Amino acid sequence: MEAVSACCTTHAEDTSSEEEGAGASAGPRCCLGNPAELKPYCACGKSLRRVARLPGHHALLACSTAHDCCRCGEVILPGELHFRCRSCVDLKVCKDCGPGIFIEHTFDFYEPSTGEVEIQEIPSRVLHWRRARQAKRTAARTRSLSLAPGSENDELARKVAFEVVQAAEAMVQEVMDEETDVTDKEWGDEGLLERLLCAPNQQQVCENVRILASAAIRIFTQSQTVQDVRAPCKVYGDLHGQLRDLLLLFGVFGMPGTAECPSAVFNGDFVDRGKHQVEVLCLLLALKVAYPQNVFLNRGNHEESQMNQKYGFARACVAAFSEEESDDLFRLISKTFSMLPLASLIDTKVLVVHGGIGDGKWSVDELRKVRRPLKLCDLQQDRNQWLWNLMWSDPIEDDEKMSSSRVFGVHSSPRGKLAVKFGWNVTQAFCARNGLDLVVRSHQAKKCGLGFDVMHNESLIRVFSARDYEGHNNDCAVLSIFDDAEEEGASGGVLVVRPQVLSSCS
Repeated sequence: MEAVSACCTTHAEDTSSEEEGAGASAGPRCCLGNPAELKPYCACGKSLRRVARLPGHHALLACSTAHDCCRCGEVILPGELHFRCRSCVDLKVCKDCGPGIFIEHTFDFYEPSTGEVEIQEIPSRVLHWRRARQAKRTAARTRSLSLAPGSENDELARKVAFEVVQAAEAMVQEVMDEETDVTDKEWGDEGLLERLLCAPNQQQVCENVRILASAAIRIFTQSQTVQDVRAPCKVYGDLHGQLRDLLLLFGVFGMPGTAECPSAVFNGDFVDRGKHQVEVLCLLLALKVAYPQNVFLNRGNHEESQMNQKYGFARACVAAFSEEESDDLFRLISKTFSMLPLASLIDTKVLVVHGGIGDGKWSVDELRKVRRPLKLCDLQQDRNQWLWNLMWSDPIEDDEKMSSSRVFGVHSSPRGKLAVKFGWNVTQAFCARNGLDLVVRSHQAKKCGLGFDVMHNESLIRVFSARDYEGHNNDCAVLSIFDDAEEEGASGGVLVVRPQVLSSCS
């Protein structure tokens, strides 16, 4: 039979899924082919559906049957996310050959000391897979690790926001022109906040912060808990008040609202620990007010007042604002945090959350129905544990050194009694049920890391955007996500994810 041309995307409502039990871990596979060859249809003309089927008990994995992908011949191990046709029972398509995400195996690496961007191969240390999969590979095949007029208050807020954005653009150019690369804590002067906010004095600083925060609350009140985002866009991880890193990322890879970065998702943890926490938050709020349809802010675990009291943002507010204003502005910002959306969904295929998916026993539709504001007491209720884990959970890496019974399923976390760690099978079953191809999360910095990791059979990517964080000597990264059909003037192709990395100062 003649294969039907791939001309449309597979949407969540067009797919179904299967899941049961638990299994052992899986890792990324190398596939022949390229994005243009990933077809959403079977040769018989019917849509492919996502499947994440697992044996009823993990002990059965040893004797469970593996299958070959009908397109590339690669082995599909028990429990791995793959695609099937409802009519052609024996036809099975691996995740890489099916209609989904194409993660590039090269990345853009910027070295500030030379001012050059290099294209590098992603090293094996950030591609997590289990040893059992390596043994089943057939050959060293590779692919390119192919991401109206308003009220007077609104008009004033937009005016302030665009002034802040223009000031940030000037700072971007200055940082790019600096001859010496330094960490954020070694950079900046005492007048930086006044300059960014275009404020001649502290009183005007406080007024501009109040204007931006109040406008952001109005926008968030009208926003969905799950924000729908269109590619092309970039996804930023934790920033933690490191303004210079953010400016460098803007300078090298594009500032939101420009052709290089039409849209941007900032995935939580904007504040705490860093030197320029207030400045980073003000810039992000200004970007949101200036470009409400193109800039998206997700809530992280540090967008919460008790965390801010413990890890520094409350003290940063006292230092930045007048004594009379600091308490009121901190409360206003805390209210802003409680209104933040919890997730972003890119072209119905990529879910972006700060921490992770927890036990995965929830749906994107359920998350859409969650009402805000959400205070700490709301998030810590037993019925909202799944919301807590959106900001606090962590994945178990496929190659983590632990017994095979603990690389899958849900386990307790050292982060607290409500937080969990989740295995590869949880991610793949969650993606299958929700018609997703990828989960992007942040929340973790790795010592000497690249700022990103690819794991759970390429169903999960970590991105972290603050370099040399807490002495970790880590690079920082953003993810560029775009439609491979864009260059031809079309849409609805396969989404391509490309990491873009800024080198550590160390």
